[in-house]
Formats: sequence, C-alpha cells, structure tokens
Amino acid sequence: MKFTDKLTRKALVIVCTTAMVASLGAAPAFADPAADKSTSPTPQAQPFNGTTYRVAVYAGNQGTVNGSDKVVFDGANAVQPGSTFDFSQVKVEVPADSKYYAKGIRLAALDNVQSDNIHGDVAVETTYYATVNDKGDMVATNPATITEDTDFVVAYGILANRVAYTVNYVDADGNQLQEPQTFFGDIGDRPATAPVYIENYLPQATLVVLTLSADETRNVVTFRYTRLAEGTTTVQQPSGRVDVTTSDGSTAQGAYFTTVTPEQVAAAAAGAGAGTGTGDPANPIEQTPLTTDAGTEVLSDDGTPLAVPEVQTINDDENALSAGQQPGDGAPAANTAWIPWAVAAAVIAALMAFVLVRAHRKNQEEEAPAEA
Repeated sequence: MKFTDKLTRKALVIVCTTAMVASLGAAPAFADPAADKSTSPTPQAQPFNGTTYRVAVYAGNQGTVNGSDKVVFDGANAVQPGSTFDFSQVKVEVPADSKYYAKGIRLAALDNVQSDNIHGDVAVETTYYATVNDKGDMVATNPATITEDTDFVVAYGILANRVAYTVNYVDADGNQLQEPQTFFGDIGDRPATAPVYIENYLPQATLVVLTLSADETRNVVTFRYTRLAEGTTTVQQPSGRVDVTTSDGSTAQGAYFTTVTPEQVAAAAAGAGAGTGTGDPANPIEQTPLTTDAGTEVLSDDGTPLAVPEVQTINDDENALSAGQQPGDGAPAANTAWIPWAVAAAVIAALMAFVLVRAHRKNQEEEAPAEA
C-alpha cells in the first residue's frame, strides 16, 4: 500500500513538472504569432524621444515667405509640443507694384474674413497669430501654441481699403507706459487686440474688438492701466494668462489675458454675456469686482477696489474707448431723434395752410360777380 502511494506521488510530480515545462515553452495566446521568441534578443530599454511637430507657413498668392512659396519647420527645426511658435523667423515680402499688402498670418484652410467654426449662431472671426506693423516686422498678436502638425498662411488685403490702427498703453493719468504700436487692416475689419503685460499694473480690458473706419483718427485702441496696491504682484504665465497675488498671499488667476482666443472674439461679436462691454459711455455696464480665490478684493495703489477687465467692442461709429474714455465718464448725449420729425411736421402744416388760403381766395373771387 505504501509502495503504491509512493508511485502515485511520483507520478503526480512527473505530470506537474511536465505541464510546467510545456507551459513555459508555449507562446502566450496574446503574443504576436509572427514573432520567433526562441531567436528574439532580450529587449533593451530604449531612450525616450519626445514627439515634435511640423509647422509650415504658406505665402498664399500675392507674396513670398523667406523668399519662397512656403517655409517648413521640421526635422531639426521642428517645434516641441506645447511650445509657442516664433513668427519672427518668417519674413513676408509683397512685390512693390502689387495692389495687395500682407495683413497677417492665420491658420490655413480658413476664409480671410471668417472661419467656418461656429459657436452657437456666431461665426468666429479669423484669429491672426501675427500681424505686420508699420516697420514691416511680424508681431505675434496671439501666441500660437503648437499641439499638432500645423499649417499657417499669409492673409492679404487690398491697398485701396487699407487703414492704420494704433494701440496705446497708458496709465490712469494718460502717461505712456509702453511705446504705441501701429498695425494695418481693411475698412470694416474687426481686429481683436489684447493688452500687453506690464508688471504690477491692471488694464481696464482684457480684449478690445475694434471695427476699422475709413477715418484713421478713429482707429485707436487705448489700454488704460491702473497701478496695483503695494504688496500686490502680477505674474504672466506661458499661456498668456496673468495672475494677480495680493499681500495676503491669495491669488486671482486669469485676471486678464495677453492672448486672443476664438471664444473671446465670438463673445464680443455676439455682444452678449458677462464680460462683454460696449464703447457707449451713456450706457455704462455693471462691472464685476476682481477678487482672489480667498475673496480678497484687488485694490489700486490708492485703495480703490478694481473691476475684472472685460471684453469690449468699439463699432466704427463709436470712439469713447478709442480715446481712452471709460464707460460712465461722459455726459449722456442729447436725444435729437425728434428734430427731423418736427421739421417734417412744420413743412406739412405750412403746405396745408397755403392750400387752404388759396382755396379760400378762389372761392371769394368766384362768388364776387354773383353778389354784384
């Protein structure tokens, strides 16, 4: 009996050992059947190579970029993910005898005026990532963060429609804080302009959308900055977001932005929603106080609580914000809409009186012989 038990145990050990060897030698069910594991070398750790993206800038039909019809940044010049593309590497040239001029650089495959990206019922206007200033330099107006292979193209305008617009950066007293910049667009264009970052100052607007007029004296955007209270500091993030930290250490993240987003432009174009103002001083809008995440009010250097910088629009028949005037600063304009109607009524009354007098005289002339 004991002998039989020993044989049984030995048999079980042999069976289990054979099964283990067979399972180790068999290919896993999920392995690549084409792979020969018996001859494959032991995998070695490979160094990680981060993905990079290609950026191409096309000249379009009216000029050249860097002397060619396109310039491509790839290979050793490829762009790192999440980095901002530097448009100063691109030089746009338009023939001297051309009737066109370079307005700026936009994403490829979009119309010059509007994109087909719709937010609600509003078509998002084209975002220019760089525009050409009066010195002929490419100036980044909206940093282009690269997250995939990206194609840009130069947008052109017609010289006959070209007008200049100027952007000023001043303090509360009108003193210049930074050199003004002049750009160009076509009459009727609506360039969206963001403020520049000035340390420890807060602008009155985070975005101004201006409708360009044929009268260049009206094409002025003025960002008026307020000096922050002592102990309050500002920090600009790589995304263009500006955070404000008060003396108690709490922070108001995204107090304003130095970049332009399609969503901001769409909101301004819609003319509705919080943070959208107008250039009408006779109809001031209620402003939201700027507070930190701890509820602390952000104060100016004279202790006045400051409002959240808003998106503001200026139509071609408005110039309150263009002149640096803030909503509510001016007296309401007199209502003169009744004058044309009053003049018309007076003319009609005079005509009626004339007709009645003539009719009365004619009747008297006709009745005079009958009485004789």
